[in-house]
Amino acid sequence: MFIRVLDCISTDHNPTLVILAIVVALSSGFALFTILDHARARSGRMKIVWASVAALAAGGGIWSTHFIAMLGFQPAAFVSYDVGLTAVSAFFAIAFAATAMPLLLSPGLVNALAGGLLLSAAIGIMHFIGMRALLFAGTFEWHLPLVALSLGAGSSLVIAATFAGRRRASVGSRLAAGALFGAAICILHFTAMSAALFRTDPSLQVADGNLSEFLLGLSVAVVTTLIAIFSLVTVMFDRRAHDASVDAQQMRCILKAAQIGILVCQDDEVITANTAFERLVGCEGSSIEGRAVADFFDLPAGADRHAPRLFETEGQLKTANGVRVDVALNTTPILSGGTLRHLVEVRDIGEHKRARDRWHYLANHDELTGLPNRRLLHAELRKGALSHQEFGLLWIDLDRFKEVNDTHGHAIGDALLHAVAQRFRSVLDKRHLLARVGGDEFVVLFKHSSGQSDPAFAAESLLHAMTDPIVVDGQVLEVGISIGLARYPHDAKSADALMRRADLALYEAKKTGRSRYAAAS
Repeated sequence: MFIRVLDCISTDHNPTLVILAIVVALSSGFALFTILDHARARSGRMKIVWASVAALAAGGGIWSTHFIAMLGFQPAAFVSYDVGLTAVSAFFAIAFAATAMPLLLSPGLVNALAGGLLLSAAIGIMHFIGMRALLFAGTFEWHLPLVALSLGAGSSLVIAATFAGRRRASVGSRLAAGALFGAAICILHFTAMSAALFRTDPSLQVADGNLSEFLLGLSVAVVTTLIAIFSLVTVMFDRRAHDASVDAQQMRCILKAAQIGILVCQDDEVITANTAFERLVGCEGSSIEGRAVADFFDLPAGADRHAPRLFETEGQLKTANGVRVDVALNTTPILSGGTLRHLVEVRDIGEHKRARDRWHYLANHDELTGLPNRRLLHAELRKGALSHQEFGLLWIDLDRFKEVNDTHGHAIGDALLHAVAQRFRSVLDKRHLLARVGGDEFVVLFKHSSGQSDPAFAAESLLHAMTDPIVVDGQVLEVGISIGLARYPHDAKSADALMRRADLALYEAKKTGRSRYAAAS
């Protein structure tokens, strides 16, 4: 039998067209399993579309292989082809292939087996209808064992191709499956051709089938070329689109899962926002997209309000209910689909900023009285000295404070210090700095020295304010104050020197009777 098949191919066919038929069969097989891999990654309507493309690739490949081989067939008599049966053969090839595609795409092994059998039926039915389309001066009979062998071999190879193509989505699997499918078409065709016994009859005339070998060849070439180009080029472009869609979906999932607010902007327009940003601003994504970035933020004066330049900026987010949220903004350029966009990270720093402000306050203020401490006083003195403006300094010490602590305890002493600070505040201009710099020592920094802000006048006011006793927890406490006064730059040329001159003036006031003030001399 095998010798008969080989003899049929070598003696009754044009070798060039035989090779071309084999190439078309292998190419259609590779296209079929490439498209099937592509269709498995789709869902819904797109899966149906790609299953239809796969059916066209398979049916068209089967039909083209058969008729290319038929064009290479060289019988002794003149042949023609019936147009109707030729078209019917193409219809059945595509129809059976289309019926097989949903089964081939199914994950079940039984369905895959059924799909392989339907696909092999597409090859067999197409071949025998195509043979009926052959018109020549004579008749032919079939050698049934070879017919059975052709159908069995073709079916076995198609089923093997089906399972090879399901192993994994790789080029190697597609090549193996395509080779097996192409082999199934070719072996079924040439084995079945060797089973056909042609008997010429000179008394018969060839019916005009209206389809010459030239027109058939042209039709086959056009169909084959269109199927190959349409199948493979469309897969290439759709795969790129699918990959881009997958990347975009992954990006959306990442943005959605992020715990910080994120905006994706093009120029100054918001393209999309993640769930965290929607929660921050109190709006849904549909009311955010398309708006200007500046609509959502209050930024410091001088800050660039364009999205591409919001690098390491702090500002306030304007929420839907009118609340301002302290946020930190940071922008990163990203390339999306060939377009430059910017990813703006929006972090709520309200708690951080409050903690930072609290730390700064504690670092610069006295915990007991709430007044600025020595650290803040030094900073303000240096600032005043650098500005080269005149200012005055009062160094204040409580008289008889130690006696209060010894007699009434530290709790009463602390309450007394707090009450003294409140009395000082009631006398002094709020523009000037009142600080506590030690246990019972206070300092007043006067940034202007004219009118009511004159240090000497303020010293007299403070002394007068302390003439009345202070009542703490029912205890009447009589304390006074001594004050040392120094002016910059009249009494000293630096901040440190000015503090020393004021301290010496305080010592002079205590030495000469207390409850008075003394100016540096």
